[in-house]
Amino acid sequence: MIRDISSAAMIFQSLPGDWTLVRDIGPTGKFKGDVTFRLIEPEKTGIIRYREEGVLERGDGKRFDGYREYDFVLHEDLPGIELLFRDPLSFGNRYVLLQFGENAADVLCARDIHPCGDDFYHHCMIWHDENHFETKIKITGPKKDHLLHSIYLRKPKA
Repeated sequence: MIRDISSAAMIFQSLPGDWTLVRDIGPTGKFKGDVTFRLIEPEKTGIIRYREEGVLERGDGKRFDGYREYDFVLHEDLPGIELLFRDPLSFGNRYVLLQFGENAADVLCARDIHPCGDDFYHHCMIWHDENHFETKIKITGPKKDHLLHSIYLRKPKA
């Protein structure tokens, strides 16, 4: 597999802005909300803050507000985009490193695996274009066995 910084850099530079998010969590429910990608400091052009906010609607109809944050860090030496946790328990630790290089049907793909205790998060990002990407995260292990499928669409500029 050829890993190419130009693919990672192009994707990274395309992320800033506002997006909609729909996440299928299988029998558990669906999450719908908004995502923002923002440069955290103008002089740190290689770090983008990701924040999702929305509502989880469980299969039983109960609804909960939720949010999650990551830092996306562009690495030219690896090359790829590293996702770092922002939650208090794992702050600053790597979630995954996305190294783009798989091409299929005019899309770019990147995969990595994150161990979490005895469970594993098999993360796949599929980049369609600057207005559409998706992630598929297969979680396997003794405590979990499900798929999180998220679709991101860029919001039109107002």
